[in-house]
Amino acid sequence: MRIGSLFARWGLPALALLALPAFVGCRIDPGTGKTAVGIVGDGIVNDPGNKSLRFDILRFGMAEFCRELLQNGTPLRLADDQPVIGRFFASSCETKALDEPGRSTVLVQFGGKGYAWTLGTGRMGFRASGLLELAPDFRLHDGALYVYFRPVHVDTSDFGLLMTESALTQAAMQVSGVDEVEMGRAVISAQLGRGFTVIRYDADGHTDFGIGLIAPGEVPFRPFTVVSSPRRTLANGRTELFLGQQDYVGKLHLEDGEALTITLDVDGVDAVDLAVVRAADSPKLVDDYVTQRGAAHLEAGVVFRASVAAVAPFKTEVPLVAGDYYLVFDHSAAFGATTPGEKALPARVDYLLQVGARSP
Repeated sequence: MRIGSLFARWGLPALALLALPAFVGCRIDPGTGKTAVGIVGDGIVNDPGNKSLRFDILRFGMAEFCRELLQNGTPLRLADDQPVIGRFFASSCETKALDEPGRSTVLVQFGGKGYAWTLGTGRMGFRASGLLELAPDFRLHDGALYVYFRPVHVDTSDFGLLMTESALTQAAMQVSGVDEVEMGRAVISAQLGRGFTVIRYDADGHTDFGIGLIAPGEVPFRPFTVVSSPRRTLANGRTELFLGQQDYVGKLHLEDGEALTITLDVDGVDAVDLAVVRAADSPKLVDDYVTQRGAAHLEAGVVFRASVAAVAPFKTEVPLVAGDYYLVFDHSAAFGATTPGEKALPARVDYLLQVGARSP
């Protein structure tokens, strides 16, 4: 049942529940962490009298979108069914509700840097900031409320190319029609243009979040199922590494007495290398990767390293001192014991990263 008009049935102006202060910044407390499923209010989703519940759901969605951009680096893909081609590290994300006659939307102001890989450019590093306008849309399905934040307008006009690995000369690019700046802008615009979905499953407040518009009855894709765990989940996703490339997941925050549990499943290649790098010892790790060609050699700050074969799932617990860390996947000869051949295929890596008390 589509309920995009339920605000009118509740006797409320569209999105009046979103009367938030102008550009409230979304901040993350890395010490608390969050699992994929949150708790949003109490009550039945189709109770027209529960106005605070709708407000909670909308506010949750806006905060989770900023969290997705700010924490761990957001995987970049051109569409929901396309492979990951890079990662965007937001340094700022703020939201604001806009409720005007004929226009009830949410504005997201963002800024940051990232990298992406394309056939025409190789890896490119870039900075990007801009404005994203989204329109909420509500649907009920089998007792669950699906809240869609559909893109209305994506402005990435403030885009700058920091580095490209393209072997083509400028003249060859002009002949081939490859415009690196426009291609990079298209990558970040396509990611932001996917929108996002919030799903409120039941009266107990179990709420889910996913990038993209998730069809009613479906759930956000996560390669690993976590039913119940004493550890908090920092990341549960899938990435693809092209030959000669690396991927950086972070920053991952740990408190005193905690360990990082890493669960991986590798496919497409014989093995990949991974490293856990202390961010304080490598403060320019991401900056260097988005501004310099080639894979990083990863010497400073490495506190754990391993070669992960594709023959079986990999799981390990890494005790760490309190602080922030990056997890780096490597599909190059620059680091680790694995040396992929010149014709090596892309590596697909499913990863589950959890933090909790160290095992006795």
